[in-house]
Amino acid sequence: MSYELLVAHCPECGNVFQKNVRNLCTNCSILVDDQMSAIEKYLLRDRMATTQQLAAGVSLSVQKVRSWIRKGKLKIYDYPNLTDQCDLCSSEIRKGHLCPSCASRINEDIARTFERERIMKERLRAENNYRYKK
Repeated sequence: MSYELLVAHCPECGNVFQKNVRNLCTNCSILVDDQMSAIEKYLLRDRMATTQQLAAGVSLSVQKVRSWIRKGKLKIYDYPNLTDQCDLCSSEIRKGHLCPSCASRINEDIARTFERERIMKERLRAENNYRYKK
């Protein structure tokens, strides 16, 4: 029976650590716990805080707060002013990766592309079909 020591590099600080469920070294796990605790305390005091106000209030970057919102570490359903950003236009969103206008624009582009491909295939089929040849 062989024993393996599974190690990895911490994505936060780069230190080597024994793998665990959180995928963070002990120091970074403690730091994240402290930061999440500070966020919870701040939101208990000011439920209507925006993402920027929250980040400033707990001395974190806005990107860190938004990444936790996106990963689901920070639940926003009880906090109406906490938002993430659309990946394309950077407008504020509450869920997903795209705002409704960017999502509909992409869906329209995809539909147009499929329609063009369908028309091209029909043309090729018509050109190659002996019934349509003169």
